[in-house]
Amino acid sequence: MLLSPLEQRLVTALEATEVIDTHEHLSPEEVRLKTRVDVFTLFSHYTHGDLAAAGMPEAEYGAIQNPDLPLDYRWRLFAPYWERIRWGSYARSALLAAAKFYGAEDINEKTYVAICEKMAKANTPGLYQRVLRDACHIRVSLTQCQRTDLGSPLLVPVMPLLAHDIWDLSTWGQVAAAGQAQGAAIGGLDDLVESNRAYIRRVKSEGAVGLKMVSNPYQQPSRKAAHEAFEQLRTGAVSSLPAINPLRDWLVDEMIRFAGEQDLTVAVHTGYWGDFRALDPLHMIPILQRHPGVRFDLYHLGYPWLRESLMLGKGFSNVWLNFCWTHVISQRFAMDGLDEAIDVMPMNKVIGFGGDYGLPVEKVYGHIVMAREDIARVLARRIERGGMTEDQALGLARKWLWDNPKSLYHLDV
Repeated sequence: MLLSPLEQRLVTALEATEVIDTHEHLSPEEVRLKTRVDVFTLFSHYTHGDLAAAGMPEAEYGAIQNPDLPLDYRWRLFAPYWERIRWGSYARSALLAAAKFYGAEDINEKTYVAICEKMAKANTPGLYQRVLRDACHIRVSLTQCQRTDLGSPLLVPVMPLLAHDIWDLSTWGQVAAAGQAQGAAIGGLDDLVESNRAYIRRVKSEGAVGLKMVSNPYQQPSRKAAHEAFEQLRTGAVSSLPAINPLRDWLVDEMIRFAGEQDLTVAVHTGYWGDFRALDPLHMIPILQRHPGVRFDLYHLGYPWLRESLMLGKGFSNVWLNFCWTHVISQRFAMDGLDEAIDVMPMNKVIGFGGDYGLPVEKVYGHIVMAREDIARVLARRIERGGMTEDQALGLARKWLWDNPKSLYHLDV
Protein backbone atom coordinates (compact mmCIF):
# COMPACT_ATOMS: atom_id res chain seq x y z
CA MET A 1 0.00 0.00 0.00
CA LEU A 2 1.57 3.27 -1.12
CA LEU A 3 2.19 5.78 1.63
CA SER A 4 2.79 9.51 1.44
CA PRO A 5 6.12 10.81 2.79
CA LEU A 6 4.40 11.90 6.01
CA GLU A 7 2.64 8.56 6.40
CA GLN A 8 5.90 6.73 5.82
CA ARG A 9 7.67 8.83 8.47
CA LEU A 10 4.96 7.92 10.94
CA VAL A 11 5.15 4.22 10.03
CA THR A 12 8.93 4.28 10.47
CA ALA A 13 8.53 5.84 13.90
CA LEU A 14 5.84 3.31 14.83
CA GLU A 15 8.13 0.45 13.83
CA ALA A 16 10.48 1.61 16.59
CA THR A 17 7.65 1.77 19.15
CA GLU A 18 7.19 -1.29 21.35
CA VAL A 19 3.75 -2.83 21.21
CA ILE A 20 1.55 -4.65 23.69
CA ASP A 21 -0.41 -7.13 21.59
CA THR A 22 -3.70 -7.46 23.44
CA HIS A 23 -5.32 -10.45 21.77
CA GLU A 24 -3.97 -13.68 20.33
CA HIS A 25 -4.88 -17.36 20.39
CA LEU A 26 -1.25 -18.51 20.40
CA SER A 27 -0.52 -21.78 22.19
CA PRO A 28 2.92 -22.40 23.69
CA GLU A 29 5.60 -22.43 21.02
CA GLU A 30 6.12 -26.18 21.43
CA VAL A 31 2.60 -26.77 20.06
CA ARG A 32 3.46 -24.92 16.86
CA LEU A 33 6.84 -26.65 16.55
CA LYS A 34 5.21 -30.09 16.73
CA THR A 35 2.86 -29.16 13.87
CA ARG A 36 3.70 -29.96 10.25
CA VAL A 37 3.46 -26.55 8.62
CA ASP A 38 3.41 -25.48 4.98
CA VAL A 39 2.01 -22.70 2.83
CA PHE A 40 -1.54 -23.69 3.73
CA THR A 41 -0.83 -22.94 7.40
CA LEU A 42 -0.93 -19.32 6.27
CA PHE A 43 -4.52 -19.95 5.19
CA SER A 44 -5.72 -21.42 8.45
CA HIS A 45 -7.62 -19.31 10.93
CA TYR A 46 -9.62 -16.41 9.44
CA THR A 47 -8.96 -17.05 5.74
CA HIS A 48 -10.88 -20.28 6.32
CA GLY A 49 -14.01 -18.12 6.50
CA ASP A 50 -13.18 -16.23 3.32
CA LEU A 51 -12.51 -19.47 1.44
CA ALA A 52 -15.85 -20.85 2.59
CA ALA A 53 -17.63 -17.65 1.58
CA ALA A 54 -15.92 -17.91 -1.82
CA GLY A 55 -17.49 -21.34 -2.29
CA MET A 56 -14.81 -23.79 -1.16
CA PRO A 57 -16.48 -26.94 0.24
CA GLU A 58 -15.47 -27.83 3.78
CA ALA A 59 -14.13 -31.19 2.59
CA GLU A 60 -11.75 -29.42 0.22
CA TYR A 61 -10.62 -27.07 2.97
CA GLY A 62 -9.91 -30.10 5.13
CA ALA A 63 -7.91 -31.57 2.27
CA ILE A 64 -5.67 -28.54 1.79
CA GLN A 65 -4.91 -28.60 5.52
CA ASN A 66 -3.96 -32.29 5.41
CA PRO A 67 -0.16 -32.58 5.03
CA ASP A 68 -0.46 -36.29 4.22
CA LEU A 69 -1.99 -35.47 0.84
CA PRO A 70 0.24 -34.56 -2.12
CA LEU A 71 1.22 -30.90 -2.10
CA ASP A 72 0.46 -30.30 -5.78
CA TYR A 73 -3.00 -31.83 -5.39
CA ARG A 74 -3.73 -29.52 -2.48
CA TRP A 75 -2.53 -26.50 -4.47
CA ARG A 76 -4.84 -27.40 -7.36
CA LEU A 77 -7.78 -27.47 -4.95
CA PHE A 78 -6.77 -24.18 -3.42
CA ALA A 79 -5.72 -22.06 -6.41
CA PRO A 80 -9.16 -21.16 -7.87
CA TYR A 81 -10.42 -19.95 -4.47
CA TRP A 82 -7.19 -18.09 -3.74
CA GLU A 83 -7.85 -15.91 -6.78
CA ARG A 84 -11.24 -15.04 -5.30
CA ILE A 85 -9.97 -13.96 -1.87
CA ARG A 86 -6.47 -12.62 -2.51
CA TRP A 87 -7.54 -8.94 -2.45
CA GLY A 88 -9.10 -9.09 1.00
CA SER A 89 -7.54 -7.88 4.25
CA TYR A 90 -7.37 -11.44 5.59
CA ALA A 91 -5.30 -12.51 2.60
CA ARG A 92 -3.04 -9.48 2.76
CA SER A 93 -1.63 -10.49 6.14
CA ALA A 94 -0.64 -13.87 4.63
CA LEU A 95 1.06 -12.15 1.68
CA LEU A 96 2.97 -9.81 3.98
CA ALA A 97 4.08 -12.75 6.15
CA ALA A 98 5.23 -14.77 3.14
CA ALA A 99 7.27 -11.84 1.88
CA LYS A 100 8.84 -11.02 5.24
CA PHE A 101 9.78 -14.49 6.45
CA TYR A 102 9.99 -16.62 3.32
CA GLY A 103 11.13 -14.21 0.61
CA ALA A 104 8.04 -14.66 -1.61
CA GLU A 105 6.66 -11.50 -3.20
CA ASP A 106 3.50 -13.42 -4.04
CA ILE A 107 1.89 -16.74 -3.19
CA ASN A 108 1.31 -18.53 -6.49
CA GLU A 109 2.07 -21.66 -8.47
CA LYS A 110 5.72 -20.59 -8.85
CA THR A 111 6.39 -19.88 -5.19
CA TYR A 112 4.29 -22.20 -3.06
CA VAL A 113 6.75 -25.10 -3.02
CA ALA A 114 9.64 -22.89 -1.90
CA ILE A 115 7.45 -21.31 0.79
CA CYS A 116 6.62 -24.77 2.13
CA GLU A 117 10.29 -25.73 2.29
CA LYS A 118 11.30 -22.52 4.04
CA MET A 119 8.43 -22.72 6.54
CA ALA A 120 9.38 -26.25 7.54
CA LYS A 121 13.01 -25.21 7.95
CA ALA A 122 12.07 -22.17 10.07
CA ASN A 123 9.71 -24.09 12.38
CA THR A 124 12.34 -24.32 15.10
CA PRO A 125 12.81 -23.11 18.69
CA GLY A 126 12.90 -19.33 18.91
CA LEU A 127 10.19 -18.89 16.27
CA TYR A 128 8.01 -16.74 18.53
CA GLN A 129 10.99 -14.59 19.46
CA ARG A 130 11.88 -14.08 15.80
CA VAL A 131 8.33 -13.23 14.77
CA LEU A 132 6.83 -11.41 17.75
CA ARG A 133 9.79 -9.67 19.37
CA ASP A 134 12.26 -9.24 16.51
CA ALA A 135 9.99 -8.67 13.50
CA CYS A 136 6.91 -7.14 15.16
CA HIS A 137 8.58 -5.35 18.10
CA ILE A 138 5.94 -6.80 20.41
CA ARG A 139 6.94 -6.97 24.09
CA VAL A 140 4.11 -9.26 25.21
CA SER A 141 1.06 -10.89 23.63
CA LEU A 142 -2.06 -11.53 25.68
CA THR A 143 -3.15 -14.94 24.49
CA GLN A 144 -6.24 -17.09 24.89
CA CYS A 145 -5.51 -20.78 24.47
CA GLN A 146 -7.30 -22.04 27.61
CA ARG A 147 -4.07 -22.68 29.47
CA THR A 148 -1.70 -20.68 31.63
CA ASP A 149 1.47 -22.78 31.27
CA LEU A 150 2.68 -20.78 28.27
CA GLY A 151 6.41 -21.30 28.67
CA SER A 152 7.54 -17.84 27.59
CA PRO A 153 7.55 -14.28 28.97
CA LEU A 154 6.33 -13.26 25.50
CA LEU A 155 2.90 -14.74 26.28
CA VAL A 156 0.49 -13.64 29.03
CA PRO A 157 -2.76 -15.57 29.55
CA VAL A 158 -6.33 -14.33 29.33
CA MET A 159 -8.74 -17.09 30.32
CA PRO A 160 -12.47 -17.78 29.90
CA LEU A 161 -14.74 -16.11 32.43
CA LEU A 162 -16.36 -19.42 33.42
CA ALA A 163 -14.52 -22.61 34.35
CA HIS A 164 -14.15 -25.18 31.58
CA ASP A 165 -15.07 -22.50 29.00
CA ILE A 166 -18.80 -23.21 29.39
CA TRP A 167 -20.92 -20.44 27.96
CA ASP A 168 -24.53 -21.61 27.99
CA LEU A 169 -24.82 -23.91 31.07
CA SER A 170 -27.82 -25.62 29.54
CA THR A 171 -27.20 -29.25 30.60
CA TRP A 172 -26.25 -31.00 33.82
CA GLY A 173 -23.12 -32.34 32.13
CA GLN A 174 -21.92 -28.79 31.56
CA VAL A 175 -22.65 -27.83 35.16
CA ALA A 176 -20.81 -30.91 36.47
CA ALA A 177 -17.84 -30.23 34.18
CA ALA A 178 -17.32 -26.84 35.84
CA GLY A 179 -16.77 -28.67 39.13
CA GLN A 180 -14.70 -31.46 37.65
CA ALA A 181 -12.32 -28.87 36.21
CA GLN A 182 -11.57 -27.84 39.80
CA GLY A 183 -11.70 -31.34 41.29
CA ALA A 184 -14.97 -30.69 43.11
CA ALA A 185 -18.45 -32.15 43.00
CA ILE A 186 -21.40 -29.84 42.33
CA GLY A 187 -24.23 -30.59 44.73
CA GLY A 188 -25.85 -27.18 44.95
CA LEU A 189 -25.82 -23.75 43.36
CA ASP A 190 -23.30 -22.43 45.90
CA ASP A 191 -20.93 -25.24 44.93
CA LEU A 192 -21.09 -24.07 41.31
CA VAL A 193 -20.36 -20.50 42.34
CA GLU A 194 -17.45 -21.47 44.56
CA SER A 195 -16.02 -23.77 41.88
CA ASN A 196 -15.92 -20.87 39.44
CA ARG A 197 -14.45 -18.54 42.04
CA ALA A 198 -11.74 -21.10 42.77
CA TYR A 199 -11.02 -21.33 39.07
CA ILE A 200 -10.65 -17.54 38.79
CA ARG A 201 -8.39 -17.36 41.84
CA ARG A 202 -6.26 -20.15 40.41
CA VAL A 203 -5.77 -18.71 36.93
CA LYS A 204 -4.98 -15.30 38.40
CA SER A 205 -2.30 -16.91 40.59
CA GLU A 206 -0.93 -18.54 37.43
CA GLY A 207 -0.55 -15.20 35.64
CA ALA A 208 -3.90 -14.49 33.98
CA VAL A 209 -4.58 -10.76 33.64
CA GLY A 210 -8.09 -10.95 32.22
CA LEU A 211 -11.17 -13.11 31.72
CA LYS A 212 -13.15 -13.37 28.50
CA MET A 213 -16.89 -13.45 27.86
CA VAL A 214 -19.15 -12.79 24.88
CA SER A 215 -21.73 -10.08 24.29
CA ASN A 216 -24.82 -12.28 24.04
CA PRO A 217 -28.28 -11.23 25.16
CA TYR A 218 -28.44 -11.55 28.95
CA GLN A 219 -31.54 -11.41 31.12
CA GLN A 220 -31.74 -9.55 34.44
CA PRO A 221 -29.87 -11.86 36.84
CA SER A 222 -31.92 -13.52 39.58
CA ARG A 223 -30.51 -15.94 42.15
CA LYS A 224 -34.01 -17.33 42.76
CA ALA A 225 -34.53 -18.08 39.05
CA ALA A 226 -30.98 -19.46 38.78
CA HIS A 227 -31.58 -21.81 41.72
CA GLU A 228 -34.81 -23.07 40.17
CA ALA A 229 -33.08 -23.73 36.85
CA PHE A 230 -30.17 -25.45 38.63
CA GLU A 231 -32.55 -27.74 40.51
CA GLN A 232 -34.41 -28.61 37.30
CA LEU A 233 -31.13 -29.86 35.83
CA ARG A 234 -29.87 -31.53 38.99
CA THR A 235 -33.08 -33.52 39.54
CA GLY A 236 -33.53 -34.38 35.87
CA ALA A 237 -36.85 -32.51 35.67
CA VAL A 238 -35.53 -31.17 32.36
CA SER A 239 -32.74 -32.56 30.21
CA SER A 240 -31.61 -29.14 29.04
CA LEU A 241 -32.32 -25.44 29.37
CA PRO A 242 -32.46 -22.90 26.56
CA ALA A 243 -29.08 -21.42 25.61
CA ILE A 244 -30.18 -18.15 27.21
CA ASN A 245 -31.28 -19.20 30.68
CA PRO A 246 -31.43 -17.84 34.24
CA LEU A 247 -28.61 -20.08 35.50
CA ARG A 248 -26.15 -18.86 32.89
CA ASP A 249 -27.18 -15.22 33.25
CA TRP A 250 -26.88 -15.15 37.02
CA LEU A 251 -23.58 -17.06 37.14
CA VAL A 252 -22.00 -14.84 34.47
CA ASP A 253 -23.05 -11.77 36.45
CA GLU A 254 -21.63 -13.21 39.67
CA MET A 255 -18.32 -14.00 38.01
CA ILE A 256 -18.09 -10.52 36.49
CA ARG A 257 -18.54 -9.14 39.99
CA PHE A 258 -15.85 -11.50 41.30
CA ALA A 259 -13.49 -10.58 38.45
CA GLY A 260 -13.78 -6.99 39.58
CA GLU A 261 -12.99 -7.98 43.16
CA GLN A 262 -9.92 -9.80 41.86
CA ASP A 263 -8.88 -6.71 39.85
CA LEU A 264 -9.05 -8.61 36.56
CA THR A 265 -10.13 -7.02 33.28
CA VAL A 266 -13.15 -8.56 31.57
CA ALA A 267 -12.55 -8.93 27.82
CA VAL A 268 -15.68 -9.14 25.69
CA HIS A 269 -16.05 -10.58 22.21
CA THR A 270 -18.47 -8.34 20.32
CA GLY A 271 -19.68 -8.30 16.73
CA TYR A 272 -18.55 -10.40 13.82
CA TRP A 273 -18.82 -14.19 14.08
CA GLY A 274 -21.48 -16.63 12.89
CA ASP A 275 -24.94 -15.20 13.54
CA PHE A 276 -23.46 -11.90 14.60
CA ARG A 277 -26.89 -10.52 15.51
CA ALA A 278 -26.44 -12.32 18.83
CA LEU A 279 -23.14 -10.48 19.42
CA ASP A 280 -24.34 -6.88 19.27
CA PRO A 281 -22.16 -4.86 21.67
CA LEU A 282 -25.26 -3.08 22.96
CA HIS A 283 -26.21 -6.29 24.77
CA MET A 284 -23.58 -5.25 27.30
CA ILE A 285 -25.26 -2.03 28.47
CA PRO A 286 -27.17 -3.49 31.45
CA ILE A 287 -24.03 -5.34 32.56
CA LEU A 288 -21.92 -2.19 32.26
CA GLN A 289 -24.46 -0.34 34.36
CA ARG A 290 -24.57 -3.04 37.05
CA HIS A 291 -20.77 -3.23 37.34
CA PRO A 292 -19.37 0.31 37.11
CA GLY A 293 -16.21 -0.70 38.98
CA VAL A 294 -15.25 -3.52 36.59
CA ARG A 295 -12.97 -2.78 33.62
CA PHE A 296 -14.38 -4.03 30.31
CA ASP A 297 -12.27 -4.40 27.15
CA LEU A 298 -14.71 -4.56 24.21
CA TYR A 299 -13.09 -6.43 21.35
CA HIS A 300 -13.21 -5.86 17.60
CA LEU A 301 -14.91 -2.45 17.83
CA GLY A 302 -18.17 -4.37 17.65
CA TYR A 303 -17.77 -4.88 13.88
CA PRO A 304 -20.02 -3.93 12.10
CA TRP A 305 -21.51 -1.76 14.89
CA LEU A 306 -18.93 1.03 14.77
CA ARG A 307 -20.85 3.99 16.16
CA GLU A 308 -22.69 1.91 18.73
CA SER A 309 -19.33 0.76 20.05
CA LEU A 310 -17.92 4.28 20.05
CA MET A 311 -20.88 5.41 22.11
CA LEU A 312 -20.12 2.72 24.68
CA GLY A 313 -16.57 3.99 24.94
CA LYS A 314 -17.76 7.56 25.19
CA GLY A 315 -20.58 6.98 27.63
CA PHE A 316 -19.13 4.48 30.11
CA SER A 317 -16.01 5.15 32.15
CA ASN A 318 -15.45 1.40 32.61
CA VAL A 319 -15.30 0.59 28.84
CA TRP A 320 -12.23 0.44 26.62
CA LEU A 321 -12.51 -0.23 22.88
CA ASN A 322 -10.06 -2.72 21.40
CA PHE A 323 -9.05 -2.68 17.73
CA CYS A 324 -7.88 -6.30 17.86
CA TRP A 325 -8.79 -8.20 14.67
CA THR A 326 -10.25 -5.08 13.04
CA HIS A 327 -7.28 -4.18 10.82
CA VAL A 328 -7.53 -7.56 9.07
CA ILE A 329 -11.31 -7.53 8.91
CA SER A 330 -11.17 -4.25 6.98
CA GLN A 331 -8.47 -1.62 6.95
CA ARG A 332 -11.05 0.94 5.87
CA PHE A 333 -13.26 0.11 8.85
CA ALA A 334 -10.30 0.32 11.24
CA MET A 335 -9.25 3.71 9.88
CA ASP A 336 -12.78 5.08 10.06
CA GLY A 337 -13.03 3.81 13.63
CA LEU A 338 -9.74 5.35 14.73
CA ASP A 339 -10.50 8.66 13.08
CA GLU A 340 -13.94 8.98 14.63
CA ALA A 341 -12.71 7.73 18.00
CA ILE A 342 -10.39 10.75 18.20
CA ASP A 343 -13.41 13.00 17.86
CA VAL A 344 -15.64 11.03 20.20
CA MET A 345 -13.70 9.33 22.98
CA PRO A 346 -11.12 10.05 25.64
CA MET A 347 -7.86 8.79 24.22
CA ASN A 348 -6.98 6.67 27.24
CA LYS A 349 -9.82 4.32 26.17
CA VAL A 350 -8.43 3.10 22.79
CA ILE A 351 -6.51 -0.18 22.56
CA GLY A 352 -4.71 -0.18 19.23
CA PHE A 353 -3.68 -3.71 18.34
CA GLY A 354 -4.33 -7.40 18.82
CA GLY A 355 -3.32 -9.85 16.11
CA ASP A 356 -5.95 -12.49 16.95
CA TYR A 357 -4.09 -15.46 15.42
CA GLY A 358 -3.36 -18.97 16.58
CA LEU A 359 -1.24 -21.43 14.62
CA PRO A 360 -0.03 -19.03 11.87
CA VAL A 361 2.03 -16.79 14.16
CA GLU A 362 3.70 -15.26 11.08
CA LYS A 363 0.46 -13.48 10.25
CA VAL A 364 0.75 -11.41 13.41
CA TYR A 365 3.50 -9.61 11.48
CA GLY A 366 1.18 -9.01 8.54
CA HIS A 367 -1.43 -7.64 10.90
CA ILE A 368 0.90 -5.25 12.73
CA VAL A 369 2.13 -3.87 9.39
CA MET A 370 -1.48 -3.17 8.40
CA ALA A 371 -2.26 -1.65 11.81
CA ARG A 372 0.70 0.73 11.56
CA GLU A 373 -0.45 1.80 8.10
CA ASP A 374 -3.95 2.47 9.39
CA ILE A 375 -2.72 4.46 12.37
CA ALA A 376 -0.29 6.44 10.21
CA ARG A 377 -2.92 7.33 7.61
CA VAL A 378 -5.41 8.51 10.23
CA LEU A 379 -2.85 10.59 12.11
CA ALA A 380 -1.32 12.03 8.91
CA ARG A 381 -4.71 13.47 7.94
CA ARG A 382 -4.97 15.11 11.35
CA ILE A 383 -1.49 16.58 11.02
CA GLU A 384 -2.14 17.86 7.51
CA ARG A 385 -5.31 19.60 8.68
CA GLY A 386 -3.38 21.29 11.48
CA GLY A 387 -5.11 19.35 14.22
CA MET A 388 -1.92 18.05 15.82
CA THR A 389 1.84 17.99 15.38
CA GLU A 390 3.85 14.92 14.42
CA ASP A 391 5.11 14.61 17.99
CA GLN A 392 1.57 14.79 19.35
CA ALA A 393 0.40 12.20 16.82
CA LEU A 394 3.14 9.77 17.76
CA GLY A 395 2.36 10.32 21.44
CA LEU A 396 -1.23 9.38 20.72
CA ALA A 397 -0.16 6.25 18.85
CA ARG A 398 2.03 5.24 21.78
CA LYS A 399 -0.98 5.50 24.08
CA TRP A 400 -2.96 3.17 21.81
CA LEU A 401 -0.18 0.61 21.37
CA TRP A 402 1.50 0.68 24.80
CA ASP A 403 0.28 2.98 27.56
CA ASN A 404 -3.43 2.16 27.42
CA PRO A 405 -3.15 -1.65 27.33
CA LYS A 406 -0.44 -1.56 30.00
CA SER A 407 -2.75 0.43 32.27
CA LEU A 408 -5.94 -1.49 31.43
CA TYR A 409 -4.44 -4.91 32.19
CA HIS A 410 -2.09 -3.70 34.97
CA LEU A 411 0.86 -5.25 33.15
CA ASP A 412 4.29 -5.30 34.74
CA VAL A 413 6.32 -4.59 31.59
